Amino acid sequence: MSSRTATEFYYIGLSLASNSGHSSSVCILNKNKEIVLLDKLYFTDDIKLFFEKSPYVRNSITMVGLAPDESLLEGKWRIHSKNYKQIEGKFEINRNNWTNRLNDRLKDLFLELNNKKCTLFRCNTGLLRQAYGLGADYLEKTSLDCKCFQAGLKIKYGFSTMPENLLPIASLEAMLFSLFAYDIGNSNIKTKELSEFCGIKVLNKV
Repeated sequence: MSSRTATEFYYIGLSLASNSGHSSSVCILNKNKEIVLLDKLYFTDDIKLFFEKSPYVRNSITMVGLAPDESLLEGKWRIHSKNYKQIEGKFEINRNNWTNRLNDRLKDLFLELNNKKCTLFRCNTGLLRQAYGLGADYLEKTSLDCKCFQAGLKIKYGFSTMPENLLPIASLEAMLFSLFAYDIGNSNIKTKELSEFCGIKVLNKV
């Protein structure tokens, strides 16, 4: 998939948490790849309000990360079994949605935005980090991982105006997503459509 013509004004990245118990984060870049906004969003209503009221959304390219589905998991073994358990005929398949690996939180909002206000895509966080050479060298989401992630964004991709303090992982992911959106709109990078999730294309950098 080739890059598109640069007709958008802003490039938005949203690191979407699985639920309101964890912080989501949004980052907005302008045409000069400068950070216009970097902020946390907690509740579903906060995210909806941002996309409804923010003047940056219309005519933007928006990239939203895929959130894992953590519902109905009560122990560590269940979390691991969700990823590796074979589907057998001995039980009702996907009873209580326990085999779902991706969260469809705010799917209706994203569809409406894509149809009416902006160009919206989804992305896989781990694959995108690898594509940009920012893969996790340490345990994911630890302070060491965040420190390396932040240094990579600053040195390799020119985010010199980012805050000096160590940013949370959600903010760093949002910056990466907004960078991907910027590259789609302004450079000759090639992208690959990995799949479609809830009516929205899932892209990755080639």
